This record gives sequence, structure tokens and C-alpha cells, in this order.
Amino acid sequence: MSEILCGSIDSYIYKSEDSLYKVAKIITTDKKEVIVVGSFIELEEGLEYEFVGEYKDHAKYGKQFKVESYTRSNSFSKEGLIAYLSSDKFFGIGQKLAKAIVNDLGIDCIQKIMDDPSVLDSISQLNESKKKVIVETLKENYASEQVIIKLFSFGLTNKMVYRLYEVYGTEAALRIEDNPYSLIYDVDGFGFRKSDDLALKLGFAENDRLRLREAIRYTLNTVCYQQGYTFLTSKQLLNSSYILLNHNPLISMEDLKEALANLVQNEKIIQDEDRYYDPILYHSEVKCAEAIQKLKKHHTREYDLDKIKSAVKTVQRDLDITYTDLQEEAIIKALSNKLTIITGGPGTGKSTIINGVLKSYAILNNLTFPCDELDQKVVMMAPTGRAAKRMSEVTNFKATTIHKALGYNYEGGFTFSDDSPLSCSLAIIDEASMIDVSLAASLFKALPLSARIILVGDENQLPSVGPGNVFHDFIASNIFTTVKLFEIMRQAKDSNIVKLSHMVYSGEIDFRVFSEKKEVYFYPCDAKGLNQMLFKMIDAYLATGSDLETGMQILIPMYAGVAGIDAVNEAITSRYNPSEEKVVREPLVLKKNDKVLQLKNDPTLQLMNGDIGIIKGIAKFNEKDTLFIDFDGRMVQYPVKEMDNLRLAYAISIHKSQGSEYENVILPILPNYHMMLRKKIIYTAMTRAKKKLILLGDIQTLKDAVKALEPIRQTGLLNLLQGLRGKEVKILDATIPFDTLAEYDMEGITPYSFME
Repeated sequence: MSEILCGSIDSYIYKSEDSLYKVAKIITTDKKEVIVVGSFIELEEGLEYEFVGEYKDHAKYGKQFKVESYTRSNSFSKEGLIAYLSSDKFFGIGQKLAKAIVNDLGIDCIQKIMDDPSVLDSISQLNESKKKVIVETLKENYASEQVIIKLFSFGLTNKMVYRLYEVYGTEAALRIEDNPYSLIYDVDGFGFRKSDDLALKLGFAENDRLRLREAIRYTLNTVCYQQGYTFLTSKQLLNSSYILLNHNPLISMEDLKEALANLVQNEKIIQDEDRYYDPILYHSEVKCAEAIQKLKKHHTREYDLDKIKSAVKTVQRDLDITYTDLQEEAIIKALSNKLTIITGGPGTGKSTIINGVLKSYAILNNLTFPCDELDQKVVMMAPTGRAAKRMSEVTNFKATTIHKALGYNYEGGFTFSDDSPLSCSLAIIDEASMIDVSLAASLFKALPLSARIILVGDENQLPSVGPGNVFHDFIASNIFTTVKLFEIMRQAKDSNIVKLSHMVYSGEIDFRVFSEKKEVYFYPCDAKGLNQMLFKMIDAYLATGSDLETGMQILIPMYAGVAGIDAVNEAITSRYNPSEEKVVREPLVLKKNDKVLQLKNDPTLQLMNGDIGIIKGIAKFNEKDTLFIDFDGRMVQYPVKEMDNLRLAYAISIHKSQGSEYENVILPILPNYHMMLRKKIIYTAMTRAKKKLILLGDIQTLKDAVKALEPIRQTGLLNLLQGLRGKEVKILDATIPFDTLAEYDMEGITPYSFME
């Protein structure tokens, strides 16, 4: 329960260089010393403040008062006022001058100076430069403090106030009063509901046109980025927006239609027949389809079929392997066609085929492998750093992320595009099922028209985290020559992980596979007992001399709840990481030696969404609080002020694991996750494991999940690829009720936030 503490600043114990967070000693009105912690601007010496918050017992530092909000009393004592004016803030104004100002102008001198700076002319000891210092300092301090206090008056939390002040500065209150919905787009952590609550408190009408427009925009963005759709129909969009607005009787469907028409007129939403798009997604679909069609039409170098077959035979001899008929067919087709897709599940030899294509291509071009000229002709890419690294290990040839290959820059754009394409004659892209429509548009626009392009992936895995169903649409379009691999290679046939994953996709599991106690294991468990079961597994694992940071990964489909990712990570770091070196940016606490996950692309730090690292140190760097994080052997100096983009990674989501492999995977499958559990998500998780796969949970939940219907994404790319623009697209769900979306209510929805 919140309490009120009245007092004035005595001294600061700690001030963050990167935020408003401070630890200060306060002298209360009854002369007691209290330590307060929270986010606030510099408190004026001698001025009394009223703090709202609650007392907390800190394990190391004892009793502290955690500040939720505060206001100033605007009443100085004479001694306090003199102390304030003679403080370091007012350069060149000592105690003698401060005393003269107070004696001459009185106890309300600050307000007098703010109202009319010329009142300082009566102080004979003040020259013009010192008058200027006093006036400008008062204005600066007053403006900062007033905007903070004004923000608190809106009913915002300490953390929200800090975010707003960080983004808008002293303009924060004015910006919010003008349009509180701008927070959705400008400030992390603000979604429609928080912004809408603020708008209503500020007096916006429930049927205000701005409110209706923002509800529609938010609904379109949220549904598309959560469901993977690229558009909604008017019925889907209006119905879901109405639900978001709580079926308000003051709002008619005609009001919403008018708001939607206004958004279309102002190009905030793009309409194509009865399909309504976010502009970014619309242009991505159109540009992707146009780029594919241009590539398809453009000539590329052709090789004699007999020479291709001869090269493939030479590769088999050199590598001392024998390709299956289907593998050989895949390599030959990839080198004979302009656009090729090779798809298959685990153990079907996709990596072997990539290696075969690369080495056969070198032979066809009379090049040794490797050599500089081959480096210039071939680009190998994957959506994630880990997938690219695995590509390199299999082929002994350089591979990189798609973002890096395209020249991802500090502005979040790409150096290479249709105006400045890549220089290559062969492009091989692995884990292609992970590519969303926006990345696909950027990729195919940047590939030279004469290039031969090969996409490799598993169509049975989860689609991309971002909107679109690109890999599926490419296959269905028949524009790409497609080879589907179904035969499990000899060396993979003995793998129970491979067997189980194929069983899952077929929908029929032979549970005797678990009784063999070979590579795959199943242990009964419920949500309440999950942590203890995980501790048992981890303890046994650590006893072998292995480490928790690199050899094991827990994969969970949801963030929320007692068995969610957040709760599991908190339990693991509490038990297995005793380090007292830590940084706090509530609610996030990170310690030295913690395993962490990057949540968004950061071109400045050269980090990608999904990268995993280990915190090796916490220290000052260039006078800034800094985390030193080892990301796959690269030490990154990570500013503490950016740590909201990190999460603990002992457990991560299955979506974030795509493109990666782990020696050992623990996969809880509990009824708590039922709304997220489908065949593809379980299949994807299982195929991340290389040596051991441990399932914890409930057999019936697993049975139900592999039988559950897979959601299909609503996109327009397939029609565009087939030249059927304007043709009706199959609508999957006429309503898509907003209240059924998501695993739990999350504000501040951004692309990828739902599948972090």
C-alpha cells in the first residue's frame, strides 16, 4: 500500500549516467534520514518534496523508500533557499550573493525572477553574466521539473514518466495533451490501451474521431503482427476494432467506417478491393512479387546437362559419398533452373545438397574450391547468425546473415537494393521458411537479375515470426522449381529425434520411442512442478562437467504464467547464478554470467533479433554504465540504457530458436500452453535438438497438439506471384475477434514482440 513521505534532499548516493534512476538521502520534515530510490530529475536543495511510494527491505542496503511519484511543495525555508541559490547549479553565485538575493527579494524570489527577470537589477552585487546564469538555470530546472510533475499528474507510473521524458524531453506533456495516441508509435511499452486510458483522462470523448482512427490502426497492426497476416477485410478490421473499444454504445459501426475511410484517404491504411493493409506490408508484398517476376524473366547462364551430371559425379568421388536419386535430382535442378526451392525435414540431406551444389558449381566454372573468384560469384545467406554459422561449417565456405549481406545500416535500412544490387551469380539461402514478407522484398530486390537463386528450408516448420507466408506462397506459386525431400538418410535413420519429429508431423506418435531411453525422453510433469523437474535435469547435466550457458536450451511457447518463459528464467538465474554484480531496470534484473537474448535488430551494435550472449562483466565504459556481453565469441559493449532489448535466455521461445541447433533441448509440453500448441511449433522445437531431447509434461497434451488444426495465414502474395492481382483471396476467419488474440494481454505490441 502506498505511503507519503515529506522531506528535502540531503545528498545523492547514486545517480545513473543513462537514466533518471537515483538513490538519495532525504531528510524528512521530522528530521529523520530516509533512503529513497526511483526515477526523478535533480531535486532542488532546500525545497520540500512529497514522495508517494512504499518502503521495501533490500537484502544488502536495508530499508528503502521506493518512489512511485512525487510533487514539489514550492515552499523554501530561508536557509534552504540560500543553499539552493548558492549550489553548484548556479555557477558563480556564492552564499553571499544568494543571501543578498533572498534578503532583497524575499522568500518568494524564485517566482518573482521567473515572472520578471529584471527584478534582479536591484541587486547591486550582480553583473549581467551572473543575472543570466540565474535566470537560465531557473528556467531550465523549472521546465524539467514541471514537465515531470505534470506527467505524474496524468497517473503514469515512474517507469512510464521516465520513458516519456527520455523520448520527448520538456515537450513531453504538451505532446501527450495534443495526441496521447502518438505514444503507440514513439515510446516502447505503450499500446492502445495505455494510451487510450491517458486520452480519456485528458478529456478525449469516447467517440472522438482520433480515438476511432487509432483503434483501427492499432487493430490492423496487432492482428497482422500476431497472426502473421498481411491484410484484413473490412469486416474483420471493423469488428475487431469495435471489440477493442469494448462494444461502446456511443460508437456506431458507421462511425468506424467513416474513420476507416479517413485513414485510407490519408494513406495511413491502403485499400485493395476489400483488403486493408498496413502500408509497409502492402508495399512489401507488391515489391516482393515484382522482384520475383523480374528475376524469373531475366536470362541466367545455362550449363549443359551432361556437364552438370559429370560435375555431380566428380563431387561424389571427391567427397567419397553417394547421393540418393532425389538428392542428385535436387542438385541437378538447382544448377539447371533460375529459381529453385529444396524443402525437406530433418535428416533428409538438405545440408549435403547445399554442399553438393556449391562444389558442383565450382567445377562447372573451372574454379578450385575455395578461391577468391568463387567468393565473388557466390553468396550464401541465412536469416540468423547461428544458421549462417552452421552453413559455413557444413560447406567450409563463407556464409552470412541476410541482413549483413544486404548491408544493414544504422538507419535500419539496407545498402543493397534494386538500385545497387549485390554482385553474385549464385545465391543460396538456407532456413528460408523463416523469411517474412518485408525481408523477402528487400532480399529479392537486391539480388542481381542474372543470378541463379536457391532457397532451402523445411516447409513443415513454423512460418516466419513476422507477417507473411513467404516460403509456402513461393512453393504454391509454381514459379520456383521445387524438389521435396522425404527420404531420411541412412546416417539419420537411427536418430530417435528424427524419428519422433517425423511422427509428430504425420500426426501419429508411437510412444514406444520414449521407452527406448535413447536420445528422446518423456517425464510426466505439471506446471507447479516444472521448476523442480528442470532443476533436477540441470543438476544432472552440470554434474557431467557441462555448462548451463552453451550446451542446453529450454524451449517454451509462452512468456506468461507460472510455467512461462519469464518465470522459468527467473527461477534458474536465482538458483544457478549467485553473482551479486547486477544491473536493474525494472522489471528486468541482469547479473554477471547471465545468459541473455537480443530482442530486436540493432545495427549500431551489429546484433540481430534472436542473438544469444553471456554477460561477462558490468562496468563503466566512457563514463556510461555498460554490460560486456559475449555474443558467440564477439565481445559487445552493451549500454545499460538499452537493456530493455535484452531478456534472460536460459529458456527462450520456440519462435526465437528457429535457425539454431542445440546439443540438448528440454521441451515442456503442458496444458497451460494449449492455445499456442500446434503440430508445427512442437515439430520446430524438436528439430532444434542434436543429441538429446527431453519432454516434460503431459502425454495427452502432446496428443492433442499434434492433432490440432494449424492456423493458415491470410496473405495476398500468392495471387500477386501468379499475376492474379485483384482476384478474391480466400478469407480464413470472417471476424478474428480481438479478445481471442495473444497468449496474454501485452501493451506496446511491436513487430515480433508477440513471438519474442
